[in-house]
Amino acid sequence: MHVTSLLRVMLVAVGVAVLSASPVQGQKGAAAKPAAAKAKNEMRMPKNATARCGDSTWSKAASQQGACSSHGGVAKWFGKAPANMTGRCSDGEYWTNEERRGACSQHGGVAFWTSKAKGKKS
Repeated sequence: MHVTSLLRVMLVAVGVAVLSASPVQGQKGAAAKPAAAKAKNEMRMPKNATARCGDSTWSKAASQQGACSSHGGVAKWFGKAPANMTGRCSDGEYWTNEERRGACSQHGGVAFWTSKAKGKKS
């Protein structure tokens, strides 16, 4: 009987710890939404991004020097878009072919097409 009493005390302690660690119902939405929205916005590539930073944010810097200086440095530099760009891949690479079939297949898919991309749709 001593063992069962000890188990009950331990289960109650674990239950109290779990309940105290979980957020209050009113706080749950307020704290979770801004963090999730911020993470989603950081993952969305701006159309004029020139680099991907080490912490997975994007930079619009004109030169590689100093870009991402407070974000873990430049992980991938894309630079200025080429004149014949027709689309942008999800990882930041440029697509310059008029043919859309297979576009950015090795780069995470197409993030967006430019107005110049009037080629054949897949």
